[in-house]
Amino acid sequence: MGLLEKGQQKKGQDTVTEVPPVVKKKKTQQPRRVKKELTNEAIIEEYRILSPEKSITHPRSLIEKAQQRKESQSTELLDSSLQALDQLTTEPLPDKALETAEIEEEPSFEIVPEDAEKNIEIIEEQIGFGWKQQGKKHIIYDHNTHEYLYQVIEPQLTEEQKQTKDEIAHLFKMLADIDTFDISTEEKEKFLEEIIEHILSDNNIVIEESEKDVIYYHIFRDFIGYGRIDILMHDDGIEDISADGPATPIFIHHRKYEAIETNIFFDTEEELNSFLVRLCQISGKQISVFSPIVDGKLPDGSRLQATLARTVTKGSTFTIRKFKEIPLTPIDLIEYQSMSTEMAAYFWMAIEDSASILFCGGTASGKTTALNALMLFIPSSHKIISIEDTREVNIPHKNWIAGTTRKGFAASDESKTGKDIDMFDLIRAALRQRPRVIIVGEVRGKEAYSLFQAMATGHTAYATVHASSIHTLIQRLENPPIELPRALLTSLDMIVFQNAVDIGGKMVRRMTSVTEIIKLDTDTNQLIFMAPYTWISKTDDRFESAGSSKILNRIKQQNDWTDEQLIQELNNRIVILEWMRKKKVKSYKKFGKIIADYKKFPERVLELALRELEE
Repeated sequence: MGLLEKGQQKKGQDTVTEVPPVVKKKKTQQPRRVKKELTNEAIIEEYRILSPEKSITHPRSLIEKAQQRKESQSTELLDSSLQALDQLTTEPLPDKALETAEIEEEPSFEIVPEDAEKNIEIIEEQIGFGWKQQGKKHIIYDHNTHEYLYQVIEPQLTEEQKQTKDEIAHLFKMLADIDTFDISTEEKEKFLEEIIEHILSDNNIVIEESEKDVIYYHIFRDFIGYGRIDILMHDDGIEDISADGPATPIFIHHRKYEAIETNIFFDTEEELNSFLVRLCQISGKQISVFSPIVDGKLPDGSRLQATLARTVTKGSTFTIRKFKEIPLTPIDLIEYQSMSTEMAAYFWMAIEDSASILFCGGTASGKTTALNALMLFIPSSHKIISIEDTREVNIPHKNWIAGTTRKGFAASDESKTGKDIDMFDLIRAALRQRPRVIIVGEVRGKEAYSLFQAMATGHTAYATVHASSIHTLIQRLENPPIELPRALLTSLDMIVFQNAVDIGGKMVRRMTSVTEIIKLDTDTNQLIFMAPYTWISKTDDRFESAGSSKILNRIKQQNDWTDEQLIQELNNRIVILEWMRKKKVKSYKKFGKIIADYKKFPERVLELALRELEE
């Protein structure tokens, strides 16, 4: 449904939401006031942009008009094809029963018999990992068990080759004292190859040419890569890597296939501990029995969380949250059906108008991904300061300062150079640097108060928060440790809820609600909300509009536009986005340049987009 279509709002739909105060006060008798009832329909009509018969135009309709008359400023009724565009988008036994049950009396049955014929299929294959591109990966699907397996395939060492490799590795550690993660991949390989040649020559070690590539593969993997998880770290389809202990398979979370077991594991606890210590070292941290939990950042930007031995868990563990070196763009979110093209155009106009937004959702719901993608709509001239625990925001803007928190390394907090630097400190410092935009990776403490005060004083802010609903969000913001006054919440313009939902047995990410804050009702102390966009059910998997927007109404008034001019501008941006989608503009730098060019030369960019969409 188009943004500004009227008459399609379902009766009783929760477009306007009233959030009661968290702390209930004792009721006292108050004289009854005669007040106009604030209904969903009243709010929607107050901020309606178009008359009932007007709506946004599908890009294809615009192209047809452009073919007939280039100067056409059509505001035709929404074609049904726009809707097609949006539609891309057993209980455990009681303890007593377990105690009395005898194993030999248990019924034996197998859903998949052990002697069943193997029915596996390689559904994804990739080659070209590691030295001389000798490594490869398979994703295998078992049609009997309906399970996936991630299979790492590497050249195998014979026992003699392994001894040679270990000898070279030992000599390398003695001779080379350099952090190879601080230099580029090409320089790493060249440096390591030269060192190995010297080691072989000086120690009269002879390697047959036919064996050289296999031995070099493992040396390079272990010294300038990530050891046995190196292929996992270089697979762009993987989001998370988890090791739950020795002699246990490593699991990954794949963007397409979700949680998958791999054929990689560490045989012993000593082997896992040794690998864990190295991971922590290359992230600039030390792990020990005195400090058994480490949160760090790997050289490629991935987040590391590690626990040592049995100090806090049953065995050493680590989880790596991979950093996407090439961030997603709004075009990717449209392709993944996380939002519609129309919603992207709406965000474009709202962010360009300096609307402050909170991105809410659960763990791994795509909050940070959505935030990072939509930040590409920030005008290129704006000064931006980002504040995070671990660096995740990645934008092409030149006038951007990226700040990260730091754990103290002094014994006393009195040491000014050694104390913790947290988000609260960074936000206070940022406000002294005259930023136009402040981006906070995740709001969860006292820094939220400073962030909302910054919004109230005219700064634009974007942040993520763990919250599953409006009520949960308000409760979290108003209760300790944040304790935000309700009046400050009106400084926020929009709340975007991002969720992972199950559609047809597959977990996908959707923007389930885009909500604008209308005002605070001073008589009832209730916040009034309106949802311009809502995701409709797992069966329909589409986005529906309320037909109204406070933010777009504000933009119209600021530019002294008519309703038709506002909708024409929204249409133009939909055309630009569809053009980039057709041209497969996936580079965040190229996407950002087109957005910047449109702000400077809108007619020229629109003309180019229309011409190429016609082809």
